[in-house]
Amino acid sequence: MKKFLIKLSYTVLPVFILLFGLTAYLNLYIRPQATGDLGRLAFVIIGQEYGQRIEQNELTDTYFNKVRETEDLRNIHVNVLTIGDSFSQQEHAGYQNYMAQEGVTVANTRRDLYDNPIQYAWNLLDAGIVDSTNIDVMVVEVGERDFSLRIDNFRTDKVEVGEPDMPDEGGEENVWDIRKWSLLRTRDFLVYRYAGRNPVYEAELDRDFFSSKDPRKLYFYYADVLNGLTIEEPIRTKVKDVFDLLTTKARERGIALILMIPVDKYDLYQDYIVNNPYGHPKRVNEDVRELLGDIPEVMLCKYTLQPLLENGEKDVFLFDNSHWSYKGSEAVGKELSRRVKLLLNRQ
Repeated sequence: MKKFLIKLSYTVLPVFILLFGLTAYLNLYIRPQATGDLGRLAFVIIGQEYGQRIEQNELTDTYFNKVRETEDLRNIHVNVLTIGDSFSQQEHAGYQNYMAQEGVTVANTRRDLYDNPIQYAWNLLDAGIVDSTNIDVMVVEVGERDFSLRIDNFRTDKVEVGEPDMPDEGGEENVWDIRKWSLLRTRDFLVYRYAGRNPVYEAELDRDFFSSKDPRKLYFYYADVLNGLTIEEPIRTKVKDVFDLLTTKARERGIALILMIPVDKYDLYQDYIVNNPYGHPKRVNEDVRELLGDIPEVMLCKYTLQPLLENGEKDVFLFDNSHWSYKGSEAVGKELSRRVKLLLNRQ
């Protein structure tokens, strides 16, 4: 027994002490300074000051309704119902809040009610859960990164309404549970740092785009360049088919439908990357415009946010996050409100 304990003292014990020390370092030093979904995911030390400065300019209250159960949709009465992924779940900093500032009443569906926003929108329309008696316009929001996948997975006979799926989105997994220390996160740190498998990529921009300590550094989620730089067949054909199905079904229910695609962070900033090492330009938005046309019912947020960058606006997207800031939300909310009013005037 004594020999066994002695052996443990110079084999297992040093490893345990090393892991415990690294875990303590990650949780006590890095975690408080790793902010945003990208910072938390990849252990990037950014500091609290950046986020606190941005938050000072956000709206402080939430001015839209939040739908927590599918059945609750039967009782809402608003101009716009939004169904979307994480870009639609930014609470008081979300684009819906800025739509409310434009005089548009909005209700947003809780994210854990569905996996695929396109599928959920179809299910609601097909089941007659929403129609012209309680909404005027349905906004279906799908991020650029997952757009092809959501289109490919769409079925007209898939999933009963009211059976939620857990969301499966990039940029949010492996974040810390603030209630406990995690050896799994210590493992992630070692894999990211020493095995070259960091899920957050970096690039250098040609001018200052952020008000952070590294104003020319771009952090973005790896799937922005992994999940396809263009829309390929057979998805290209299916994009128009799915869009036509949705808009036709919405029209049958007496409402208008807007498909909204938030731009990936990489895509928005790609033209400003110095010696871009990530391949050919991403052109998903250009492909969608080519397939569906430049119409009010298709809102490609890239074209709303690009002018802000061209005018030298900083922090359109958050430095430490894969989502836009309140500046992006405000621009998108105002443009979306304009389109909603245009469609309502047509009716």
